[in-house]
Amino acid sequence: MVSSHTENLMMMVMCCLDSLDALKVQGQPQVQVQINPLEVVQFISGGFVPMNEMCERAGMNERQIFERTKAVFEYFNLPFDVQG
Repeated sequence: MVSSHTENLMMMVMCCLDSLDALKVQGQPQVQVQINPLEVVQFISGGFVPMNEMCERAGMNERQIFERTKAVFEYFNLPFDVQG
């Protein structure tokens, strides 16, 4: 199971993106990875229709599905400007 409290989902999505940048930061032992937020939005948006269908089949109401969608955006540190 992928938890929103780990980076597992982020790592899986990064493997599916067309590009990412690895930057070596002076004085840091590891590189920093940067991804294009627009590319992430485009990638995850393709999964919302199937996610919504699964949530409906599981008996979730609109508010619960809205909160799940919001949680996905928050996980990826993306703005979510829709009012619930």
